[in-house]
Amino acid sequence: MFDDHRWGFDWTEFMTGIVFLIAAYFVMKQPKAALLSLVFLFAIAAIISGVTTIAGYTKLRRETGLRANFALVFAIIDILVGLLFLFHAPTGILVLGYVFAFWFLIDSIERLTVVSHLRVFGTGYFVLSLIFDIISLVLGLMLLFSPVVAAFTFNVLVSFYFAVFGINAILIAFARRN
Repeated sequence: MFDDHRWGFDWTEFMTGIVFLIAAYFVMKQPKAALLSLVFLFAIAAIISGVTTIAGYTKLRRETGLRANFALVFAIIDILVGLLFLFHAPTGILVLGYVFAFWFLIDSIERLTVVSHLRVFGTGYFVLSLIFDIISLVLGLMLLFSPVVAAFTFNVLVSFYFAVFGINAILIAFARRN
């Protein structure tokens, strides 16, 4: 029962690919707006996370004792980082480079660990996906180890990553239809 290798067309992978291609287009077409939107989104998320943790601190302390103090410290850091990003966007843009670098690295490593399943659908699909995953890994490393360059080329790198990831997702969707 669990050995059934028939996938069928993978609509979720296909839609993921389309979303990433649209994101790639948006980042290239409106680079400044894309960066500022992401910085403000992270700022608001950090502030909300911090406030939520502080709001639940009393209950958390009751349940975990002094360990709740660590959560309180991180909540305050969340709020401070959120405020910094909100009122000083250039700092947020620089930090965003690291966030995306780790995201690219994690996604690339995850896909590299499971790419072998595509051999069932044909060597061509496997090789193409492997190449795209390696390109994504290299882009992630470029962002991580060269933050200054990444800050100036961020839009191009992010857009290229989104396009590569999107094409790869669409490729996987079609590969699984066999």
